[in-house]
Amino acid sequence: MPASDSGPSRRYAKWLWGLFALFAFRVAAQPAALLIDHPLLPRFESWHSAALPYGVLLGSQVLILTAFGWAAWRFTLGGLVARRRVGIAALALGGLYFAAMVVRLIFGLSMLRHLRWFASPLPTVFHLALAAFVLLCGHFHYVHAADSLPDRKGRHGLPSG
Repeated sequence: MPASDSGPSRRYAKWLWGLFALFAFRVAAQPAALLIDHPLLPRFESWHSAALPYGVLLGSQVLILTAFGWAAWRFTLGGLVARRRVGIAALALGGLYFAAMVVRLIFGLSMLRHLRWFASPLPTVFHLALAAFVLLCGHFHYVHAADSLPDRKGRHGLPSG
């Protein structure tokens, strides 16, 4: 399968757009909670753990949405060249991020529920969605890369010398 085959990246695009939409909902829902009092919409304070002032949080969320929208668009267009090293890095970082958020969620639901950062499950769930986005990008690059990492023989398995 060629590294620039548009099919695989387009198959990933729908999942990336879904995660993008989920995070965009989160960004829009927090300020909406100030205006709308509805039992299905958590209160404004439930949407963040107070680790950052809301203005800084919102600015970082807009940057994340911009970056993730750009990435999802690139996947939608197809023709991405998968790179195994990018895949390895994204899988490692995404895996650590996902694991850390699972630990945060478990601790927040148990022994550290008295600390707001841990006891705020809603932001943690959305961090899991962000980690899943990174993991999906990493999976694409790792699985669909035509090039393999150099081995001890030389570049791409060819004998050196």
